[in-house]
Amino acid sequence: MMINISDPTLTKMLLEHVVEQAEAGGLDQLLASGFRPELVDDLRQRPLRDFFYAARNGGLAMSVQIDIKNLEACLWRRDIAKHTETLKEYFIRHGASIELLRSLFTLSKQELQRLRTELDLSKAGPNGRPRMPPASIRDKIHQKWHDIGQSAPNSHERDRLSALHKEFSAFSIAALHRVITEFDDSKSTTPAPVQELGPQVAPVESQYLS
Repeated sequence: MMINISDPTLTKMLLEHVVEQAEAGGLDQLLASGFRPELVDDLRQRPLRDFFYAARNGGLAMSVQIDIKNLEACLWRRDIAKHTETLKEYFIRHGASIELLRSLFTLSKQELQRLRTELDLSKAGPNGRPRMPPASIRDKIHQKWHDIGQSAPNSHERDRLSALHKEFSAFSIAALHRVITEFDDSKSTTPAPVQELGPQVAPVESQYLS
């Protein structure tokens, strides 16, 4: 895509860029584009006010070519990176385990500590596996996890887990992940016992039983 440049400031900046390119070893590219060696030498010796004069009074026509596909791809990668960073902070803030974080994100120990400090979560959380919600709530979590997977089958697991946590925000992401993987323990000869949140349903959990 070709765009015509009429703004004097942009025109002056493009002339400056020509000089910078020549001085950075890009002379061959300029010559291949149609610049004469004498013109490049002339531009390199002129003060910036001459560029400004040419941009304002010379009727100088300039145009730039933009690689639209590459621009769109660049912006898409930027959006993905921002989305991933937002999710990473969300998972840390809402109690995802270190093991889960490292399985879903590229995350070093130093970055994890930095994020926890920035999010004011530097104090260590409880050790060990998170407690499981009562069986009746686990059934609802399993059903919602299935529904999310059906509605977005090609989505990343971290996006689905984020959506699940928004439905069951009373529980940590670590607890929810343990629920949706509880039957993976069947591969073991001695599955870990399920530790529930006590015989009585706490008020914060009763909202999921209606």
